[in-house]
Amino acid sequence: MSHYSKILFSALFVLSTLSLSANAAVEFTTAVATTACNATGNIISAGKEDCRATPSTFTTQIYEIGLCTAHPYGAAKTNATFDASTCVVIYTDAAPAAVNLAAAIGTNTALPGTASAPAQGTYGFPYIKLGTDFSVAGSFTNTPAGGSATTYYSRGAGNAVDTTGPAVAQTDSLKNFDKNGDGSTCTSGYLGAAVVGGTMDGFITDASFTRSNSGEVTAGICDKSARLAAVMNLSAPFTVTSQTYAVNFNFVLTDYGVQFIDTNNNLANAEEFGSAPFAGYFAVLNAD
Repeated sequence: MSHYSKILFSALFVLSTLSLSANAAVEFTTAVATTACNATGNIISAGKEDCRATPSTFTTQIYEIGLCTAHPYGAAKTNATFDASTCVVIYTDAAPAAVNLAAAIGTNTALPGTASAPAQGTYGFPYIKLGTDFSVAGSFTNTPAGGSATTYYSRGAGNAVDTTGPAVAQTDSLKNFDKNGDGSTCTSGYLGAAVVGGTMDGFITDASFTRSNSGEVTAGICDKSARLAAVMNLSAPFTVTSQTYAVNFNFVLTDYGVQFIDTNNNLANAEEFGSAPFAGYFAVLNAD
């Protein structure tokens, strides 16, 4: 249960226990490297349990985008609260409508919220705040060695795939990164996913972007699980100057955002479908 889809979920009796729970640390897991699905041969590469694909639907809510000079959850990523003291907000929408980012692959899309020019400075930790519900759909065609082409489709109910199509959207709710695989603790952090220009960390939080500690979990769901904060760790921080007129976040969904999964140790076939981490990068636009 180490791959990403296994962490998706659809939702003290004595003083000493309460005290221990209150002092428990936040918990995180380290991102597992994944590969794109293969069009020929085994659909899933050797040594892997799943493969990434391009979604036909990837719908989410975008609450805020900003830039920080220090990681808002601390250098060790173990802070429970989002420290905005080194951050500037460049986009905000208090009640965002869901937007289908897959429909805009290869194009620019203007979001309906309020955009603001960032203060001049050098920023190494951009972030984006999202909802935790993702509506996803996708398909992928694979031709195994010596066999005929098979197209795998999301079917919109459960995670099992279909081979007759069309691809139907399903809603995946990200409520626990579930380090132990049994829902016994809240794993609120997912650290070090490789993206263009660095790595990305994900944090499951409440609406104020505070993380649950490891003991704050009910029926496998983190008690604070209304939002997802994604923070980039840039290999080369960028600088906003007086010539900067825009800072854009570019979602990367080609070969990201959904996955097909092997559940029976046969890498030639995919048995399940689910959402997967997106990738992205920030672009600074300067006047000539």
